Parts: sequence; C-alpha cells; structure tokens
Amino acid sequence: MNIRRAPRRSWTAVAAIGAATAALLSQPGTAAAAAPAPTVAATVKVAPYPAGVALAPDGSRAYVTSQSTGAVSVVDTASNTVTGSFTAGTGSYAVAVSPDGRRAYLTHHLANTVSVVDTTTNTVAATVPVGVQPWGLALSADGSRAYVSNAGANTVSVLDTAAQKVTATVPVGAEPHGLAVSPDSKRVYVAASGGQAVNVIDTASNTVSATVPVGHGAFGLALSPDGTRLWAANGDDKTVAVIDTTANTLASTVTVGANPYAVTLSPDGASAYVSNYADNTVSVVDTASRAVTATVPVGASPYTLAVTADGRHGYLADFTGSTVTVLNFPLPVPVVTGISPATGSQAGGATVTVTGTDLAGATAVSFGAAGNASTFNCTKTSCTATAPATTATGPVDVQVTTPGGTSAAVAADRFTYTAAGAHLGVALVATPVTDLVAGRVDYTITLTGQGPDPVTSATVNATLPPGLPASSTDCAVANGQLACTLAAPLAKGASTIRHFSVGLGLFSLVQTFDVTVARTAGTPADPSPATAQDTRSCSAVFALLITCS
Repeated sequence: MNIRRAPRRSWTAVAAIGAATAALLSQPGTAAAAAPAPTVAATVKVAPYPAGVALAPDGSRAYVTSQSTGAVSVVDTASNTVTGSFTAGTGSYAVAVSPDGRRAYLTHHLANTVSVVDTTTNTVAATVPVGVQPWGLALSADGSRAYVSNAGANTVSVLDTAAQKVTATVPVGAEPHGLAVSPDSKRVYVAASGGQAVNVIDTASNTVSATVPVGHGAFGLALSPDGTRLWAANGDDKTVAVIDTTANTLASTVTVGANPYAVTLSPDGASAYVSNYADNTVSVVDTASRAVTATVPVGASPYTLAVTADGRHGYLADFTGSTVTVLNFPLPVPVVTGISPATGSQAGGATVTVTGTDLAGATAVSFGAAGNASTFNCTKTSCTATAPATTATGPVDVQVTTPGGTSAAVAADRFTYTAAGAHLGVALVATPVTDLVAGRVDYTITLTGQGPDPVTSATVNATLPPGLPASSTDCAVANGQLACTLAAPLAKGASTIRHFSVGLGLFSLVQTFDVTVARTAGTPADPSPATAQDTRSCSAVFALLITCS
C-alpha cells in the first residue's frame, strides 16, 4: 500500500483544494482591518491519512478522503461527528462536490481513476479512467466539467460529468497537482510542481495559453471569485505566490511556515489561510497588505482546509494525525475611522456618514447618550445613519455594532451636538380693497421654515392700527393686537399662510399706518430673531384711494 506520509514534490501532493472550495475564495478590492485569527473548536477522528476535504453546498456535511484506505468519512458539521462513511476506489485523495450537492468526485492516485459518488446513497455511481497518478480535481462553475491533474502523466484530463467520460487530455508542466477554475470557467489554473510554475489552460481550446513561474513545489491554488488574483502555495519555499491573472505575472510573494502545501481564502477574500505541513500550523495572511497577521497551531500535518460559505467555520484535514480540526473564525469587530459631518443639531435628523472597516451587517449605530440612529444602512466600509434627537449638547461617540462586536470609542468617531435653532422667515403682503363705504386692506403673512432645524412652534404678533377695525379667520385679534400661532412643526423649506384685514370706513379722511408682523416666541430658538419680521405701510384717502408699499 502506497501511503504518502510526508508530501514531496516528486510524487506526492495535497488534494486540489482550490477546486473543492473555489466558490468560497475571493480577493478584496480595498484595504481592511486584519480579521481575527481562527480558533480550534473541535477535533474529529476520521479514516487514516485524510487529505481532501469538501463541503456540501449547504455546509451541512464535510466529505473527508483517506489516502490509505479509500474510505470517505462524512462529518456532520452541526455535531462535529462522523455520521457515515463509504469506500470509493483505492486511496482517495482529492474530493469535490457538485454545485447541486448530488455528486461527489474523488481521485484515486493508485488506481488512475475518478469515482463519481451519489451523495444521497453514498454509493459509487460510476468509475472513470483518467491519467496516471490523478491527484487534484476541480469542477467548472456549473459542474458540467471536471478537471483532473495527472501527476504521473504531466496532463490534465477533462471529464464530461454528464457523459461520465474523458473528452480531452491537455499536456501541462511537470507533476501537476492543485487546480482552480476561473469564475467564468474559461480558464483552468494548474500548479506544475515539478516545473515551478502555474499553467493557464484555455478551456475553449484545451491548450496551455500561458505559464507563470512561481516558487518550488507549487501545490494548492486558491482563486478569487472575480478571477483577478490566484494564490499558489509553494510547498518547498515557505512561501505563497500571488499571481495577477489579468497580466499572468507574479504580483508578490508572502513568506509563511514550513512546507505550505495548501492555501484557502475566506469567503470575503480578506484573509488567506495557509496550511503549513511541517509546522503543524496555519498562517493567517491579510490579503490587502499581504502580511501574516497570525500563526495558529493545529493538528499534525495540516493539508486541505474547506471553509463554510458564511466564513464562520473551517474543516482542516490533519494528514498524519488522522483527524479533522474544526476551526471557528470569529467575526471581525467593526472599526470607525471617520464621521461626516462631525456636527449636527440636537434636534436630530442629520444624515451622518460613518466610515470604517467591517461595518457590514450592522445591527445598531449609536450616538452616545442620544441613543441609536433611527435609520441606518451599512456596507463593509461605510454607514449612512440618521442622528437621533437629544436634550443635551456636546460630543458623543458614534459606535457601530455588528455580530462581531461594537466598535471602540475613539477620537475619530466624535459627533458634536449643537444647540437646536430654526429661523422663521416672515413675509407680509398688503392688498388694498377700495369701496366707498367699506374699504379695507387685506394682509397675507407667509411663514417659512429656513432651518437649520424644523420650527416646532412659533407665535407671530402685530400691533394693529388704532381706531381701525380688524378681523382674521386664522389668527386671534384682541385689544389692538394680532396673534398668529404655529402649532404643527414646520420643516426647513416648508411654508404656511395666515390672513387678517384692517377696515377703512367712509369717514376715514386721510390715514397713514404701518403694520409690522414679527416672531415673538417659539422653539427652537431663532438664530437671527431680528430678521424674523416684515412691515408694510399704507395710506388711505377716505376708502376710495388706498395705497400700500
């Protein structure tokens, strides 16, 4: 029995982890705070020498291969226990699950075959001959094609999953292992371990269209969903390579632990997790800065890591430990880095933009003692929130709460409440109405909220001309005084109208009079009360000739 206990570049490889978890891999477009390091939640005993791990689409099950026995352990991810097993061929290595979850595909490097397993019954539905020493396996996005790297033949077999047969064989570099398929399935990336390169296969022509030199012993691959970055674990170099797939050039190299045979990205692409076989560790790499932010001890000889779609849990095959390490990935705590605008009225209602990191999924945006924002909407890097009203003035901390925690109070999150104020615009129009017996002047008052806050209440007064009768349909007239009240709030830009009239009789010989209307009270305070008034002057000769200006 040929058990590969310590993988080497010549004839041993990790399963093509990039294939089994391609849908979970991504690359961020902007910098973000480093995610918290994963923690070990459980250890599950499985069949000896586990190499490949793949998750069902709903994350309910993990399929773990056994290189030595060919048995596949089925791990229930809710209980973290083995609830079933089946044998498919001799010495199973890589495993991938179809997008609909109904089929699992396994490579058998000793039998030169691929098994097709019905996951409903856990039985082998078909056995397909491929090339010599098949190791890695990757599925196209729709599951219609399976790509198998044949390390002993330096080829990639293209398998039609509907017909369950090989339809093409593509020559590639020496000792191909890890595979990854682009999101549009137009390209397949192959880690040519012996050639110290990554080959790019054009799936339309099934030919190698480009070769990108990388480090020694390239094994596992992880491709971002947008297809712009490919991560390659260089097993013999203590590095991972980052490839720009648009230019097919090496973008950077990150130093990690000893014998990194596999690399997996978090679903949001913020972190890369590198399995260091010789160190019994996983390196956590921030994909924005491409710096190692943590090194996590795990089981013996870690190989393939599969991460659930929500990014909260991972299942890591420990090759010589014959276990699966269950990892918990804590959600990052949000960080607030800026507030705009940084001031607003205590009346509330200001639209505030909060910038920071890991803000997506927010459950609350709080404004200190003022309480939570009445409405808010958050992305990963910003929130738009409506400031609540408060009775106090001064600075408060704007903090964002997500399932990962609440942002720390920092100087950059300060929002200062200022005293509320609302200027009431007062405009008066005087319209003469001539009549031999009952002439009059009709007055129209237009009240306009001019902000910055709504006018909650206000009173507008006027002293009426002595000796002349006055009346109003919407204001109070008494003892020579006019009083108009505003009971309902008047928003900035909104207006309301009031009316009153002053009469002129037959015996009003020559009369000149001024009427001034002015705001005399209300809330909030008027920031420019002296201008909240207007005056009109009128002259009358009897009631037949009335002019106003």
